[in-house]
Amino acid sequence: MKHTIKNIVSAALFIGVVAFSLTSCYESHYYHHNHHHSRGWYDRHHTPPPAGVNFELDVHN
Repeated sequence: MKHTIKNIVSAALFIGVVAFSLTSCYESHYYHHNHHHSRGWYDRHHTPPPAGVNFELDVHN
């Protein structure tokens, strides 16, 4: 009986982790910490870019 309850709890926890990782909440959190928005996004939200972000660099040349 204990083995069955342990399997059910493990399965529920696994499903919860998978469901959380598929939500946009996790995705936006990841994006926010590992990538930067465009200059226009910061202008529209009246938010200064993070320290160290330089929009003057031209990455296409």
